[in-house]
Amino acid sequence: MISSISSSLSAIKADILRNDVSAHNTANINTPGFASTSVVQTSRNYGTEISAMRKTESPSKDLSATDFAEEAAEQIKAKSDLALNAKVIKTQNKMLGELLNITA
Repeated sequence: MISSISSSLSAIKADILRNDVSAHNTANINTPGFASTSVVQTSRNYGTEISAMRKTESPSKDLSATDFAEEAAEQIKAKSDLALNAKVIKTQNKMLGELLNITA
């Protein structure tokens, strides 16, 4: 039971990083020559980890490499994943409380 909480916590950390990186990319969408960054997550037995952060160079010094639609979708996915993992932790906490009430 504790491992599922740990797994969800590691996923929440990764979701927050994904959202932060996407927000940084969006904030620099009009910066000429800006190289956008993407986060690569990997699932492990113990949870989620960030396996890489990739830069996408701008095709021109006058343009940004950031795609607004892609960043908006990434932020929506990160928010949904964050909410899902928070719900898992809340459910696990409730189950653990009920178990302790039964055994007490």
